[in-house]
Amino acid sequence: MRFHFPNLTRPKKAAKHLSAVFPGTSLSSVQRAVAVACGYRDWHELETCHGAAEPTVLDEQLPEGAFRERAIALSRSLAAALNVHDGDVQAALPDMRLTGNRAFTRDDHEAIRTACWRAGPIPWQGVRHPGAVFYVKSKGFSKTQGRWWRQSSGGVTFIDNTTILGGCATYEAVVPRTRLKDFVPLLLWLPYGWMDMDDGSRVLFSRDYLPLWRIADGKVERLKPTADVSAFRERHWFREGDGPWSYGPAREAAERTLAEYGITALPRLADALPILIHDEHTNVKGAAKILDGVRELD
Repeated sequence: MRFHFPNLTRPKKAAKHLSAVFPGTSLSSVQRAVAVACGYRDWHELETCHGAAEPTVLDEQLPEGAFRERAIALSRSLAAALNVHDGDVQAALPDMRLTGNRAFTRDDHEAIRTACWRAGPIPWQGVRHPGAVFYVKSKGFSKTQGRWWRQSSGGVTFIDNTTILGGCATYEAVVPRTRLKDFVPLLLWLPYGWMDMDDGSRVLFSRDYLPLWRIADGKVERLKPTADVSAFRERHWFREGDGPWSYGPAREAAERTLAEYGITALPRLADALPILIHDEHTNVKGAAKILDGVRELD
């Protein structure tokens, strides 16, 4: 599909914003990536042909499904052209405002992210394969709560909202004909607590004590999970007493904090999921190391 614009304001601003997100990439490369994502051969063709037809419908005028499909296509095209991670592009899309001013909800981000995984590192391969979402037909397990089938050498290991170490017998794992909803596990995006840093900023961290977000001077920064956040004054947790962190008051407090800071996007740590699914020997910290391409992670 080719996008048409009444003028070049949106493409220019989008390219400028994206070049700031990926500072090692030249503006001309980003402009070409934006042009290709919009259906043009290069930036020159976009400049000369952007107004050749009626302006394309803006994001805020699209139904939910069409809006998400557009965001999926843009994320994947821009990432491929720039040789960067599509999760990082997706996080930048709302502020790029290339195709509209529609706000992205957390549900939007989850649906877009899981769809990008399905089109990339976790393709749907039918039943009984790593990456399938299934339920456990055993007492004490919910049939509506999906679990990601993880690569395993015996039996079935799985990832759910709170653990990557779940397991069951093969006969207990049921992949229904009507596919269960893909999801991003809570342990990869829901804050477990926060740190007040020596520099006055605040860092939200995951259940594995990996950094998710930094808040400083009213600005929110999406952190690499391997970022050094050792210089903190105090550490706080959302859980109350010995209560669970993944639901009830603790989860409500964590989600309320995200809302207060205006955070709807997924943290970079969320993209550790495909790594965890395909490598049965990797834990969350190990997957974060692979994701960020670092040699060591304390």
